[in-house]
Amino acid sequence: MAGFVLRKNQRFKDSVPVQFRGKGIVGEGMLKDLSLTGASISGDVHVTVGMTLGLQMFVPGDREPLLIDRTVVQWVKGMEFGVELSPSPQIAERITKLISEKVKRKHGSPSRN
Repeated sequence: MAGFVLRKNQRFKDSVPVQFRGKGIVGEGMLKDLSLTGASISGDVHVTVGMTLGLQMFVPGDREPLLIDRTVVQWVKGMEFGVELSPSPQIAERITKLISEKVKRKHGSPSRN
Protein backbone atom coordinates (compact mmCIF):
# COMPACT_ATOMS: atom_id res chain seq x y z
CA MET A 1 0.00 0.00 0.00
CA ALA A 2 1.55 3.31 -1.04
CA GLY A 3 2.06 5.76 1.81
CA PHE A 4 1.42 3.17 4.53
CA VAL A 5 4.14 3.01 7.19
CA LEU A 6 4.25 0.55 10.08
CA ARG A 7 5.34 2.10 13.36
CA LYS A 8 8.31 0.45 15.06
CA ASN A 9 7.50 1.56 18.61
CA GLN A 10 4.47 1.88 20.85
CA ARG A 11 3.28 5.42 21.36
CA PHE A 12 2.02 7.53 24.25
CA LYS A 13 -1.02 9.14 22.60
CA ASP A 14 -1.98 11.65 25.32
CA SER A 15 -1.04 15.29 24.82
CA VAL A 16 1.34 16.78 27.37
CA PRO A 17 2.61 20.36 27.71
CA VAL A 18 6.06 20.94 26.22
CA GLN A 19 8.54 23.79 25.97
CA PHE A 20 11.11 23.74 23.18
CA ARG A 21 14.25 25.73 22.45
CA GLY A 22 16.43 26.03 19.40
CA LYS A 23 18.79 28.48 17.81
CA GLY A 24 16.97 31.80 18.08
CA ILE A 25 13.58 30.37 19.15
CA VAL A 26 11.73 29.50 22.32
CA GLY A 27 8.26 28.03 22.11
CA GLU A 28 5.53 26.16 23.92
CA GLY A 29 2.91 23.72 22.83
CA MET A 30 1.42 20.28 23.23
CA LEU A 31 3.37 17.12 22.49
CA LYS A 32 1.57 13.94 21.39
CA ASP A 33 2.34 10.56 19.88
CA LEU A 34 5.52 10.19 21.96
CA SER A 35 7.63 7.12 21.22
CA LEU A 36 11.27 6.22 21.80
CA THR A 37 12.13 7.58 18.36
CA GLY A 38 9.83 10.53 17.82
CA ALA A 39 6.86 12.73 18.63
CA SER A 40 4.66 15.38 17.12
CA ILE A 41 4.19 18.85 18.57
CA SER A 42 1.61 21.59 18.03
CA GLY A 43 3.60 24.71 18.85
CA ASP A 44 3.21 28.46 19.09
CA VAL A 45 6.22 29.41 16.91
CA HIS A 46 7.31 28.33 13.45
CA VAL A 47 10.14 25.83 13.10
CA THR A 48 11.88 24.46 10.00
CA VAL A 49 12.87 20.99 8.88
CA GLY A 50 16.38 20.12 10.10
CA MET A 51 16.24 22.46 13.08
CA THR A 52 17.67 21.05 16.33
CA LEU A 53 15.51 21.53 19.43
CA GLY A 54 15.71 20.72 23.11
CA LEU A 55 12.45 19.66 24.76
CA GLN A 56 11.09 19.93 28.28
CA MET A 57 7.89 17.89 28.76
CA PHE A 58 5.55 18.03 31.73
CA VAL A 59 4.04 14.57 32.21
CA PRO A 60 1.15 14.34 34.70
CA GLY A 61 2.18 12.37 37.78
CA ASP A 62 5.92 12.97 37.28
CA ARG A 63 7.57 15.34 39.73
CA GLU A 64 10.37 16.27 37.35
CA PRO A 65 9.97 17.39 33.74
CA LEU A 66 11.24 15.03 31.07
CA LEU A 67 14.23 16.70 29.39
CA ILE A 68 15.46 15.71 25.95
CA ASP A 69 18.57 17.65 24.98
CA ARG A 70 18.48 17.05 21.26
CA THR A 71 15.71 16.41 18.75
CA VAL A 72 15.66 17.13 15.02
CA VAL A 73 12.59 18.48 13.19
CA GLN A 74 11.60 15.97 10.47
CA TRP A 75 8.43 17.55 9.04
CA VAL A 76 6.36 20.72 9.41
CA LYS A 77 2.66 21.38 8.64
CA GLY A 78 1.73 24.89 9.71
CA MET A 79 2.26 25.06 13.46
CA GLU A 80 2.49 21.27 13.86
CA PHE A 81 5.79 19.44 13.43
CA GLY A 82 7.42 16.08 14.03
CA VAL A 83 10.71 15.51 15.78
CA GLU A 84 13.12 12.59 15.80
CA LEU A 85 14.39 11.72 19.27
CA SER A 86 17.80 10.45 20.32
CA PRO A 87 17.26 10.13 24.08
CA SER A 88 19.94 9.23 26.57
CA PRO A 89 19.55 5.76 28.18
CA GLN A 90 18.04 7.33 31.32
CA ILE A 91 15.47 9.33 29.32
CA ALA A 92 14.72 6.31 27.10
CA GLU A 93 13.96 4.34 30.28
CA ARG A 94 11.54 7.06 31.49
CA ILE A 95 9.79 7.15 28.09
CA THR A 96 9.50 3.35 28.03
CA LYS A 97 8.04 3.36 31.55
CA LEU A 98 5.58 6.12 30.66
CA ILE A 99 4.36 4.25 27.56
CA SER A 100 4.11 0.88 29.34
CA GLU A 101 2.13 2.41 32.23
CA LYS A 102 -0.27 4.00 29.75
CA VAL A 103 -0.72 0.68 27.89
CA LYS A 104 -1.40 -1.12 31.21
CA ARG A 105 -4.04 1.46 32.17
CA LYS A 106 -5.67 1.28 28.75
CA HIS A 107 -5.86 -2.50 28.59
CA GLY A 108 -6.19 -3.12 32.32
CA SER A 109 -3.75 -5.13 34.38
CA PRO A 110 -4.69 -8.61 35.44
CA SER A 111 -5.71 -8.81 39.07
CA ARG A 112 -3.62 -10.91 41.40
CA ASN A 113 -5.21 -13.12 44.02
